[in-house]
Amino acid sequence: MRTIVIALAVGIMCSTALTAEKDSGLVLHYTFDKSAGNTVRDESGRGNNGEILGGTRWVKGKFGSALEFNGKDGYVDCGAKPSLNIGKAGTIAFWFKPKTTPQGGLVGWTAGVKSSTKKKPSRKLAPSNKPFDRPSQPVAAVARPNQRLVVSLYSQMEDRVDGHHLRQALSLGISDGKNFDQPYRSNQHKAYFPPVDKWLFYTVTFDGRALDIYRNGVHVQTRFQTVVPDTRNVTMLIGKCFGMGGKSDYFKGLIDETRIYNRPLSGQEVYKLYMRDAKGRGKSTAGFGSINITPTIMPRAGRVFADLDYRGLAPTSKNLSITADLLDAKGAVIAKGKIQMLPAWGRAEAIFETAKLPGGKYTVRAAATKGKPASLAVNWPGRAKGWENVKVLNNFCWELLNVSPDGKAKAEYVFTNPRRSWVYFVIEAEGDLTLTVPGAKPEIIHTAKSATLRLPAAPGKQEVMRWMKPGEYRIKLGGEGELKKLVVRSVPILAFHHYPHIGPGTGNDHEYLVEHVLSPYNTILTHDYGPEYNPDQFRQKWALELGRHVYDHIYPATHLEWSKLLKDDTARQQIWDYVAPSGGMDLSKPEYFGVVLDEFTAGNDRIMWTKSFYDEWTETLAKIMEDPKHAGRFVMPFPGYNMFDFEKSTIFLRMFVEHGAPVSEQWYLTERDTEEQAWIYINESAAAIEHRWKKEIPGYTELALKWLSYLRREFWNPGVNFKVHMEMQFEHFATRPEFFGVGGIGAYSSYNCNSEEYVRWVSELCRHYGLEGNTDRLSKDPYESIQISNPDFFDGTKNWTLKPAEKNSMVVKSHKGYGTKQERITYRGWTDTPFLWTKRSAEKPNAFSQEIRNLEAGKLYSVRLWIGDYTDLKAGKLKGKKCAVNIRVEGGDVWDDWYRSKAYTDQSEKSNMFIERGCQVQQLIFRAKGPTATLVISDWESNAKPGGPVGQELMFNNIDVHPYLEP
Repeated sequence: MRTIVIALAVGIMCSTALTAEKDSGLVLHYTFDKSAGNTVRDESGRGNNGEILGGTRWVKGKFGSALEFNGKDGYVDCGAKPSLNIGKAGTIAFWFKPKTTPQGGLVGWTAGVKSSTKKKPSRKLAPSNKPFDRPSQPVAAVARPNQRLVVSLYSQMEDRVDGHHLRQALSLGISDGKNFDQPYRSNQHKAYFPPVDKWLFYTVTFDGRALDIYRNGVHVQTRFQTVVPDTRNVTMLIGKCFGMGGKSDYFKGLIDETRIYNRPLSGQEVYKLYMRDAKGRGKSTAGFGSINITPTIMPRAGRVFADLDYRGLAPTSKNLSITADLLDAKGAVIAKGKIQMLPAWGRAEAIFETAKLPGGKYTVRAAATKGKPASLAVNWPGRAKGWENVKVLNNFCWELLNVSPDGKAKAEYVFTNPRRSWVYFVIEAEGDLTLTVPGAKPEIIHTAKSATLRLPAAPGKQEVMRWMKPGEYRIKLGGEGELKKLVVRSVPILAFHHYPHIGPGTGNDHEYLVEHVLSPYNTILTHDYGPEYNPDQFRQKWALELGRHVYDHIYPATHLEWSKLLKDDTARQQIWDYVAPSGGMDLSKPEYFGVVLDEFTAGNDRIMWTKSFYDEWTETLAKIMEDPKHAGRFVMPFPGYNMFDFEKSTIFLRMFVEHGAPVSEQWYLTERDTEEQAWIYINESAAAIEHRWKKEIPGYTELALKWLSYLRREFWNPGVNFKVHMEMQFEHFATRPEFFGVGGIGAYSSYNCNSEEYVRWVSELCRHYGLEGNTDRLSKDPYESIQISNPDFFDGTKNWTLKPAEKNSMVVKSHKGYGTKQERITYRGWTDTPFLWTKRSAEKPNAFSQEIRNLEAGKLYSVRLWIGDYTDLKAGKLKGKKCAVNIRVEGGDVWDDWYRSKAYTDQSEKSNMFIERGCQVQQLIFRAKGPTATLVISDWESNAKPGGPVGQELMFNNIDVHPYLEP
């Protein structure tokens, strides 16, 4: 009886566990623990058993059993039952161990395969008796659309970027049967390829909007999902694909613990699976139940930085907290760590100020509110010599001197600049006082007499910047005035692009920029304009009076490379004739510091779609900088993406570093749906690969200007706050140890599509991080929108109230390719883009509304939406015709147009990209009266006047409501 009771209890427990698994969305689970036979049992309870075909064998190990594939004809047919149709949302998770030749399909759904109805083959048969039904067309023409949702080891020769060469990737392909995408790719680095003979736990999750990739439980990539895979009635295979496996479509190696879910797992759930099966696969389990500590010793900064990985504590609650201490040899706490819980789950940082500690052995100890404490020994070498008097505020900004004489000023003050950089002086003084710095250009940094050109600063303060070499300098005081305060800081290049424009349009925005933007910048990029765009000789005064830099921005990419004008026998002379005579290299124009060459990209003999001529560029530009006719002038290249992955583009950049020239790194990152996804994307593209730049191009980081982007294409997602997205990137460069001493930062603008608000915002970020040295964020706004929801109608009309003028005059529709016309760079021509469609009535307007929430009375907010003509879209070309609409906010006061905000209408200048693409953007700025308001949009010009033709069909989407930066 006792045995029966126990058996019954176990049965109930197993049944409960199975039900929980079903409820969790698990639709297939192969443990591969069965050690013989031709069937793989599905432990999910969904009956998706697999049929083993071809050359495979069972293998036992410390982990249990796995299935080994011979790389010639072995695979598993998992069938095509409805429960395996996970195209809308799902998770693929599995362990695999590639053998000496990484190749072939791993897990996926491949069309063109018939599930077998034949008897199971004999295990003695090597070839499969269930072949693919290969279409009659060439593989290149049909293979990719047939790969509906496939993870494979892709390794083959391709003609991409660098000519015919081997491309290797742990590949992911998705398709709806017509259109195909590989969302794992990155412009910042080559695709990941796994090492041979090592176990890897690989996971893909997707929800129709975003696709996330995990390796060994760690979230490493996040991508916009451009297409929904069609897996209906499509066979799922393990160990085989079709045309996506490189040398062979068959995988060679071991696969184990394969799970398929019909929902995306969270990061915590993925890591729990990793911990569950990691034992016996050569993975460290030391951090399970505790925290993994990875230190970075920073002797120049006077800090010990520690990455804290708390994923081993999974599951964790949102209110988990961590403390960190630095212990001496006796176990006494001598420093408390400043903890930063990062947006990405499982990651935190600790910073210990160790500048005054003697060299020796110490211990970093970290503890969370659950789990066991963790400890790690570190060796602190002591503060680097020459840095004793440098107070590092962040990676950009280092304080060299800070005095408040209180009426007892010295005749001179001494400071040491530890690098070639800009030196930023903040001076508070009264009376006839003069401050000079011998060696600076100009030497006078303060005088009671006003300069011809002055930039706005706080009352009673004067801000001055000078470009200075490393070394000791003296500030000499003269006159009868009184010095109240003097602050000296080493700061990076803070570069503004593009004077004198902001956009939309190409007008002259000189006065606006001087009043609201340029103050924290020490460098401007412009063209060698005439008086129209150089009013009152501003360039000359900026350089010669303020001591700041001007670069002439020229475009060899469009003028020479992409138009394929360079010729084999004349390329060197063509390059010389283009660069050397430019205004930025002309010594008769003393305001210039050099030229910026826009743009270059990664490759050897070929870049993108043309020949690179990298040998000729490298040799000729070096000669130009070495020519006495151009003494003191720099040529600054504007490269993009993973230059370090290719020999010739690497040699090209090394030449500039060897000449001490700054390098402008194109670093354009688009928005993501969540702050966690944004952080993962930023980290993947920056800190995670900075070591490659440093290794291949020594000295690169210290000369690199990180150019962020406020091109229209980057702020494509109305569900998030683009200003927060920009600040996350500034914060990353300012605080991550990989970027200590980084050369500079700026934001690149295509000046026919920018926003004046974002231009002002980046200026404030340059001041906050670059001049003030802050590490905490300037904005307290969240990444994800909290004002409205469903701004793009992805969820139909959810949270919107519709008031149609007539029956069927309002409905949510979609169109493939409309997103690309709106310059949403993450979209593709096949990406289905939803919108609210209306058909204008003669009787009354079609109107729709939503409550705006989480407002702060008295604060400014902006509403921006996109409108298009549906008839034109269906005809294949948006013509930019006027789309009369009305926007109002009930519970908000419309704020008067103050500067160029009306540019976001159909009245924009002719060159406005929105009009060129046939799209119309409307903007309204309002001041909130209380915590809520109501946004009302209609397809009439007003309640009394249609303003446009009756019957016109309009499209509304991309409705962006966010806090607006007060001027």
